[in-house]
Amino acid sequence: MDKARNVRCQVLYDSQEVGLSTILESLSYTDNSSGVSDEINLVFSGRNADWLRRSFTPEKGHDLDVTLWLSNWKKQGDRLRYHCGNFTLDDLTYSGMPGRCVIRGVSVPAEESFQTSPVSKTWEKVTLKQIAQEMITKYGMRELYYHGEEPVMEKVEQSRQADSEFLREICERQGMFLKVYKKDIIIFDKITYETKGTVADYWEKDLEEWSWNTTLNGTYTGATIAYTIPEKKKTIETTIGQGPRLLYINERADSEGDALRIARSKVNSANEKAVTISFTAMANPDVVATCNIGIYGLGRCNGKYFVDKVQHRVTGAGGYTMSISGYRIFDRL
Repeated sequence: MDKARNVRCQVLYDSQEVGLSTILESLSYTDNSSGVSDEINLVFSGRNADWLRRSFTPEKGHDLDVTLWLSNWKKQGDRLRYHCGNFTLDDLTYSGMPGRCVIRGVSVPAEESFQTSPVSKTWEKVTLKQIAQEMITKYGMRELYYHGEEPVMEKVEQSRQADSEFLREICERQGMFLKVYKKDIIIFDKITYETKGTVADYWEKDLEEWSWNTTLNGTYTGATIAYTIPEKKKTIETTIGQGPRLLYINERADSEGDALRIARSKVNSANEKAVTISFTAMANPDVVATCNIGIYGLGRCNGKYFVDKVQHRVTGAGGYTMSISGYRIFDRL
């Protein structure tokens, strides 16, 4: 007789098994492709809340390492591992009755100053990769994964900005996307991911519920940018793409190449909302934010989609579903 699918959650606290895994009631985890930190919520309640009165209680700022183990998921006898990641415990909520505890973790460095401390600094003749690598070292992180071009920026001003905000803004200007983990940083050009194959294909029968949207509003066929080079005190205008729907931009830039990168980034980012899909389905550990999936059997909704967000939900009864959001891959400027 076939064994039922089963999912087990492993929750380590500062790399140690302290008993959280056995008393977890439910878990929700959001995996974002870029721009927003991943987040995890762990719920303990009812009879499982007795541990709150023991000598051990979790504290903010500590590390949560969360892994899902899936048995008999795709076929009988398999045992799959899905590592949600490492998170900094940043929020605790207790309530009753019955006794309930919710622990939230975010995938950012434990060093709080990365997000909060204002920094002023001038960078000259520097690449985005060099700035990110310096921050990796500054905050004692592990690794930088950089996928894309490395144009040299003549001058960059960081004016009383937290390093996290500054790095995100520079990535956006350069048309790059940023994902910050607790111990690593990934900076990538989406086109390098969009050209990869699909990790999973979905047909209508696979979807518990779904929603598809296409819009013209706020999408563009090109851009005209009027950029100012402060050293030359001169304003120049240049265009990328063509009508009928041009985005008009006024920005500071070091050169025409820098201006075109800014314009291209803004148009491509806006056009990601042209065709979008979201749906809920049985969990698949192969599907993560930044991967590609195929949609079939839905007529005009069919196509290859880039996954922007995956929301995992695990319940104590062994239920495990995923909600997936993404956009249909298009020809970028």
